[in-house]
Amino acid sequence: MKLAVLQPAYFPNLQSLAQIALADVVVWGDSFLYKKHDTINRTRIKTVAGPLWLTVPVLSKGKRQQVVSHVKMDSNQDWRQAHVNSLRVNYQNSPYYFFMADEMNDLLQREWESFNELLFQSILFLCKKMRLTCEFVKSIDLPVVKDRSDRVLEWVKACGCDSYLVKTEDEKWIDRSLIEKNSCPVFSMKFTHPKYHQLFGGFIKNMSGLDLLFNEGEKSRSILLKSVQICEEK
Repeated sequence: MKLAVLQPAYFPNLQSLAQIALADVVVWGDSFLYKKHDTINRTRIKTVAGPLWLTVPVLSKGKRQQVVSHVKMDSNQDWRQAHVNSLRVNYQNSPYYFFMADEMNDLLQREWESFNELLFQSILFLCKKMRLTCEFVKSIDLPVVKDRSDRVLEWVKACGCDSYLVKTEDEKWIDRSLIEKNSCPVFSMKFTHPKYHQLFGGFIKNMSGLDLLFNEGEKSRSILLKSVQICEEK
């Protein structure tokens, strides 16, 4: 049973979804610090004019140390219909948009009181449509451990797992040898961005998972799995 830890994001990109596809249990890091100008509250879609950020407005001024679960949306800004409209305009000619548009629009247009829950439901939507079947555990429900390597060991145990899956570029944040000395294998995930069908000309990387889903539909899961390699050795 492999455990992965994921930073919350709004309709996350393909690398995060590939990590989910390989994991048995994913810790949703809602106890992590919120970062401005990151992908936590925004996602990129492809338009005829190039990439476009869809951003959920949040109250962050003067709140540098707030964790994701405490972040509040800016209720004075009406972003929901704008996101619905942008997705419709730019993906209505994609092969799979209309098969899931109603469900996605219902999700976006809810009167969300919790920013964290909006993010969580956005990823559950992608997982459902891509047939990604891991179990999610919210980090706010897990023991608080400051040291990242000790935290891996504690969370692996708490979630009933026996190994840890980490993105190759994130290995620098943990003491791999310490973790493995405690009988917890560490699997490194190397991600190579896949090419797939997109609208509007040349291929652009690092789009929202929605871009893959609307263009490739039921093929999305297999495309994700072909984009990753995992290894146990350093």
